[in-house]
Amino acid sequence: MSKTILYILLYAAFNVSGAALIKYQLKGKSLETIGEWLRLMLNLPFVAAFILIVFSALAFFKALSTNNFSLIIPIATGINFILTIGVGYYLFQDRLSMLSFVGFILIITGIIVLSINNQAHA
Repeated sequence: MSKTILYILLYAAFNVSGAALIKYQLKGKSLETIGEWLRLMLNLPFVAAFILIVFSALAFFKALSTNNFSLIIPIATGINFILTIGVGYYLFQDRLSMLSFVGFILIITGIIVLSINNQAHA
């Protein structure tokens, strides 16, 4: 199980890092012309972000090969979700309302319950 968690953590770290890098590259861009799209896609940080996302997929595939599908997906989703909220809050100053926080807690609780249920029936 420790290898599974390691691969899930790698998946989430690569995935959120790549998405954050893309988000950062999109600041101030309208992407209304083909030229803007081409400049964005040929930008080195943008290419690096896609490479990170490919690495995240590879780590996710490896995680799937180590344990049950119904266990990997909820855990990976939860960890990815937590990292995404953290990066959004700290890096991009996303605001979280009380309702957002309650939703966050409910989603994480649901993922934990699904994981426990799947592990009990494995």
